[in-house]
Amino acid sequence: MVAIEHDTAPVEAGRFPLPPGWAVIAIATTLVGIGGFWARGFSENGLRLGSEFIWRFTCMVYFAAVIAGPVARLIPSQALRHIGEQRRQLVWGFCASFGVYLASILAPNLLTPLGLARDGLTAGPTAFVMVGAGLTLVIAYAAGRDAALFLGKAACGAMLVVGLSYFWLAYALAGLAYISGPHRPDAFYGFSLSLMIVALLLRFADRFAAEIRTRSGPV
Repeated sequence: MVAIEHDTAPVEAGRFPLPPGWAVIAIATTLVGIGGFWARGFSENGLRLGSEFIWRFTCMVYFAAVIAGPVARLIPSQALRHIGEQRRQLVWGFCASFGVYLASILAPNLLTPLGLARDGLTAGPTAFVMVGAGLTLVIAYAAGRDAALFLGKAACGAMLVVGLSYFWLAYALAGLAYISGPHRPDAFYGFSLSLMIVALLLRFADRFAAEIRTRSGPV
């Protein structure tokens, strides 16, 4: 991932500075979860529905984060180029939104101590929370300018590839498991699996276009 310069323009007098993009995404993710709580009430079922809404929202944010760069390079457009330049904020926004998701997973257990004492967190969800939390921290750090200066762009790029690939597998396998298993029909999981395939194809197309530009050389 290429380093992205932050906006350093001065804030006009009398105007509040706009929050960074990742903070806006985190707030939006929280509001999406609250929508689930509102639909079912502030109960364990409401928390779980809110968590499901957040999971779906993080899938959208992830998709935007991983295709921003390839789309901006493949399609010549000023608007897309601006979005591509802000992809660091999208990556951080995904990390923040996934952090909200992890908090929503833990919330039912923290708010229902009797249920926690009875069932507890099984090994699978516990491992997912720990790995997910660790990788979001790695991705958030590797996307920063300081990490590129300290570790080098190649190392940061490798960290981003590993971290983002894990979440690609998580979303793709979740969609595949749902649509192939004995679940109630839910169009979202087929849609999310399609998004992961599109994201992968766009990354391949971007790499192929880069190789063509490298071989052709300057005109």
